[in-house]
Amino acid sequence: MEVGPHSMPDGDKHCIANNLPKENEPAEPIELDKGKCIADDLSRLEDQQSLDTIIKEKLKERCALIPEELTPKVGMVFKTEEEAYDFYNVYAGKVGFSTRKSNRNLCPITGVVKFRRFCCSKEGKRTEDKRRINAKHRRPETRCGCMAELKISLREDGFFHVVSFNETHNHIIATPDKVHMLRSQRKLFEAQATQTKMTNKSGITSKASRELMSENVCGHENVEFISSDLKNYLHSYRSGNMEKGEAGGFLQYFQDMQSKDPSFVYAIQLDQAELITNLFWADAQMIIDYGHFGDVVLFDTTYRTNNEHRPFALFVGVNSYKQSIVFGVAMLYDETPNTFEWLFKTFIKTMGGKKPKTILIDDDAAMVNAINLVLPESHHQLCVWHIFQNARKHLSDVFEKFKTFSKDFGSCLYDYEDVSEFENAWENMINKYNIQDNDWLQKLYSKRHRWDLVFGRETFCADISTTQRNESMSNRLKKYLQIKYDLSEFLQHFERVIAEKRYEELKAEFATTQNIPTLIMQVDILNFASQIYTPPIFSMFYNEVWQQLNCSIEEDHVVTGTMTEYVVSVSGKNHQHKVAFDSVDDSVSCSCKKFEHVGILCGHALKVLDYRRIKTIPSRYILKRWTIDAKVTAVEAFCGSTILSDRSLMATLRYKEMYRLFIQIANKAALAEDTYKVVMEIAEKLLKEVTGCLKHMTFDQSFVASEGMEVETNDTTSLPCKDLDHINDASSNNVISAEGGTSNVHSLKRPSRN
Repeated sequence: MEVGPHSMPDGDKHCIANNLPKENEPAEPIELDKGKCIADDLSRLEDQQSLDTIIKEKLKERCALIPEELTPKVGMVFKTEEEAYDFYNVYAGKVGFSTRKSNRNLCPITGVVKFRRFCCSKEGKRTEDKRRINAKHRRPETRCGCMAELKISLREDGFFHVVSFNETHNHIIATPDKVHMLRSQRKLFEAQATQTKMTNKSGITSKASRELMSENVCGHENVEFISSDLKNYLHSYRSGNMEKGEAGGFLQYFQDMQSKDPSFVYAIQLDQAELITNLFWADAQMIIDYGHFGDVVLFDTTYRTNNEHRPFALFVGVNSYKQSIVFGVAMLYDETPNTFEWLFKTFIKTMGGKKPKTILIDDDAAMVNAINLVLPESHHQLCVWHIFQNARKHLSDVFEKFKTFSKDFGSCLYDYEDVSEFENAWENMINKYNIQDNDWLQKLYSKRHRWDLVFGRETFCADISTTQRNESMSNRLKKYLQIKYDLSEFLQHFERVIAEKRYEELKAEFATTQNIPTLIMQVDILNFASQIYTPPIFSMFYNEVWQQLNCSIEEDHVVTGTMTEYVVSVSGKNHQHKVAFDSVDDSVSCSCKKFEHVGILCGHALKVLDYRRIKTIPSRYILKRWTIDAKVTAVEAFCGSTILSDRSLMATLRYKEMYRLFIQIANKAALAEDTYKVVMEIAEKLLKEVTGCLKHMTFDQSFVASEGMEVETNDTTSLPCKDLDHINDASSNNVISAEGGTSNVHSLKRPSRN
């Protein structure tokens, strides 16, 4: 194509003129790149004109599809500024652009908005920042000087009138499937926000949550927000929960829990700066579980939950299905004797004064001193499971070098019933792995009477050490309770752990009612045991019955007129067991102390019972805590009386029974409008009757909180803790305790931290 100077801009003419040959000079060829600039400029001009044409056509097509009533016009009237903006933003979504609130004019006297301008998000130019020159990764430019706008002005009639409207855009508009990505068009509705919070509490990521929502609405483009919006919302939500600080966050959590569970109990120690020192809480189910299975407690402080590595402690027990259950929770400031003393006192008072028969603890001098002071009647011994975990720390090189060491060390802790067998196994292990000079092992061996099962078989431990070994509750908790979580996340994850544990128990209870153990042969004692024991306990008892077949009675001799002692041997083992039997009451006792330690009869004792033609289990050897009916009847009193004497626990049981019933009613009534109306009408009437009944009750009758929940301190002064905000103004060191919706503040000094 030939191009002449007359058809070009002045700049292009100058470009060619500079390359024309002068008189008496030879002509030089035009350089390729200089000659090409003319064609490029024309090409760009044509492209720009083509782009403008495309934009106008697309905009015209899109506007033609928008109903007239949704298109802004000069003279339109709106009640408020927000109403006008919402109208313009809806129109923008139909067209395919994002809006922004621009400049405004305020009345200097009243501060009321007199004029407001809404524009396209691509209006204007980004302010030049000198720092951008040195930036490695510059943000892309999003503005291109678009002139689309809507102007409104407040008139004397009190309404906003549209005074100017420009619908022209100089950029490509978004197609309908991309409109949800525009900033002003992204919306997170309340229902979606609620679902996001629920899924987050369940451990579902924001990305997975959005994918779930997109499935419900048939595509990502119908969700109306993007993944980053969910992340930002969750960040704001968590930040909002933490505005009151750590102590305030805990107290808010406790108040929320009390609104759901009137029998929820908590006790917190704060200092002057609102920093948590010691904290304890337990819900209604924990208190009830302790009433059933609180004979043996494992106190576990192996968790660390925040950046300061604060101890997170659990009071753990074992239910009738040999599952770990939680009785109480504590967040501690340190691990001093004063801290443990406060915690153990608080725990026992929360549980109505009932003390465990056995408490298993870690090898910690401060903990031992506190237990000796608070729980002198309880038998305390070192937890074998804790010892095994500590061994992994102190003998990490041995564990890594020798793969069989873990099994041999575990056998020494769990497997031996005879002292001589244990001593021989320990010596063989020391020599095998050449660890005779290990200081930690020497100290551990010197305390063997406090931890090895050989020396503690006369103490009932509900087989909790073996349960912990198999279930590894610590590992399951540490999956969720990590120091990377903030307070809000930590509490949510912990609640999920507790919920999972309780659901596992619920499944076990259901399976027990639906299934019957299969017996290879009909044996009377097994038939009887299958009807009373839970499946895990029956499995243990089943093994003992079969081990009985490997036992033989070697000799017997009469000790007294009714007492006979039998010597029982086991096939393949050199060790013999002595079993005493009293014909007066069919009582039996074995030297292995299986019943005393675990709560079921051993194969040696069963051999003697079978020899004496006793084909059932004597009632004295059936522990209720191991039976199917462990939680059927009312919980026995914590202090020796019936459950009726404990108003707090009775209120908890009543609450749980009503809650289960009302949940069933709500689930069924929600299916139809008629049933919903019936339930709502009756519920409103019921609420009025209950409220009226409570008004006529005396304070003593309606008071639920247990007096035992008050935390003892050296300073007897106390102030009522009415609301969360008052805690922030506390001018003294405080302990906050609450049960049944009440709380008190007690003076208490903060312990010194090492």
